[in-house]
Amino acid sequence: MNKKIFTQAILICCLGLFLPFTNFANCPGCIVDLPQGMAEDTLYLDTLPNGAVGNFYDADVGFRMPKTTTPVNILDPDIPAGLTISQIEILGLSNLPPGISWEANETTYDPSVETDGCMKFCGTPLQAGLYIIEVTVEATIVVFTQQATFYMEMLVEPSSSITEGFSMLNNSGCGEVTVSFQNNIPSNGEDGFSYQWDFGNGNTSNDENPQDQTYSEPGIYIVDYQAEVDTVGFILTRAVVTGATCDDIPTAPDWSFNPDMHIEIRDPSGNLIYNSQTVWNTAPPVEYFPNIELGDGNYSIKAVDEDSGINGSDDICGEATFNKYSNGPLITGDFNLHLDIIHPVEIINSSDTVWVFEIPDVPELANTDITEFCEGEMVIISSSYDEGNQWFKDSVELIGETNAELAITASGVYSVVYTNEFGCSATSEEIAFEFYDLPEMPEYHNVNNLLTLLETITYPGSFTFQWYQDNQIIDGETDIFYCAMEDGEYMLEVTDPETGCTNYYIETIIFDPQAECFTATEDLVASWNLKIFPNPAIDVLNISFELDEMEELTVSVYDLFGRRHYFEMNDQLISTSNYLSIDLSDLVAGMYLLEINSGHQSVTQKFVKK
Repeated sequence: MNKKIFTQAILICCLGLFLPFTNFANCPGCIVDLPQGMAEDTLYLDTLPNGAVGNFYDADVGFRMPKTTTPVNILDPDIPAGLTISQIEILGLSNLPPGISWEANETTYDPSVETDGCMKFCGTPLQAGLYIIEVTVEATIVVFTQQATFYMEMLVEPSSSITEGFSMLNNSGCGEVTVSFQNNIPSNGEDGFSYQWDFGNGNTSNDENPQDQTYSEPGIYIVDYQAEVDTVGFILTRAVVTGATCDDIPTAPDWSFNPDMHIEIRDPSGNLIYNSQTVWNTAPPVEYFPNIELGDGNYSIKAVDEDSGINGSDDICGEATFNKYSNGPLITGDFNLHLDIIHPVEIINSSDTVWVFEIPDVPELANTDITEFCEGEMVIISSSYDEGNQWFKDSVELIGETNAELAITASGVYSVVYTNEFGCSATSEEIAFEFYDLPEMPEYHNVNNLLTLLETITYPGSFTFQWYQDNQIIDGETDIFYCAMEDGEYMLEVTDPETGCTNYYIETIIFDPQAECFTATEDLVASWNLKIFPNPAIDVLNISFELDEMEELTVSVYDLFGRRHYFEMNDQLISTSNYLSIDLSDLVAGMYLLEINSGHQSVTQKFVKK
């Protein structure tokens, strides 16, 4: 027989008639059934019974959640013992056998109220194997959360099919299957058994127990089997004397000349193996029923007229030789026989089917060119398949995420598994998405129209700032303070240059015409050649500057709330280089403003006290 593979179109059409498909529906209604005598604060997860490909599966798994971290510490010493767990949430399950669904009676537990629950697993397994199912939970301890993964095994045995003549193990699968065969009509070492196998893949065999067969191409393969059982041999069931030359002395009551006939049969060695009863006073045809088994060689059969010694001896009515193939008429001279020799041979024909389904193409993910985002943003990625999807994050199944698109708002490694109607799956590549934290909100305060960042220590020196007025950028204003000149909505934006993520603070400012900002133009700083050092300072801040003429100056130090911490009036400054030192030992660490005021103009510079 040639290889019998139908087209893929026929495969898809016919499968609905012959195969039990998976049930992708939920599995509600599990029953909590836990062993008696368990500790109240313990961690328990029941085991799963085995399943088989193509057979409907329905199992309940009970569990008990811990009240504290003590039972968890036994499994994971990195988790400290003795902490009270305020909430446990089942995040998801991964690595379920294709075709199996699950549903818990609850997914969120308050261990102080309830710890016992159950999950129902149901559906029709589609692929054999040992599946290590990962159950991911998240425990809340005070205000902190900790994820943990527990494991349970489910063995899905290969599909099997049984006919009168043979059975198959693993007769369906994806991509390539290797099928084992069991002969249901074994010889048990006896002679008379013969077998013919046609596996539908181009291979045949006459072995009683053939080797496993591999089917490496998708299709439907018909396996034909024939067993011939020839163990009974040749049986002489009937011998009919249809003609003979002997007759007998007439006797009462009818005074006929019909012989009193019996037959004798001897084997090829001359041994008498059958001596029939005498049929009295009967003319041919005369029937006898030896029911003897015939072997190889020539047998002899003799018909005798039983005279019981009258006339001196019995008469021979005829004699012939035959063998096990002499079925039918047998004529030797005037002696005519008809032999019925049967040779019962049992022939068993069986056929069954091997299904090999095509592995789908790997799903492709779209909209994955950019993988770095800022907190609060969202990216939607999509699968190349419209249905049959299951999305995963960090290898954990995302419950309910089975659409073609997935909205992502959190960092993680994402992938999708596509499963077709035959239970064959393909997994996409894994894409890592990173959502960076935003900088802290740059809240500022207003002192005398001076808008100044409150918490400077929060921001590394690499962070950049930009001021806006009424949603319009203010060119060149990139410092941590800004002197407002009019009413408006003023926004301070901070940017992390490593991530590009920004945050902002906005406030409506009412300009105070009576107040004066402590800011200075860059030109004035340059004309004075003002330098402050070191910056950051520890205990002493040094100041150097140059004046064109004698000036009476005041030197002040303000914090960012506008409070003055240092003041000095100096009328002895000369027009050339001037040098001052300020004692900072009484100041707490933080950002400060240094103001040098000549009465008609002032210079303000920021510095940091460590």
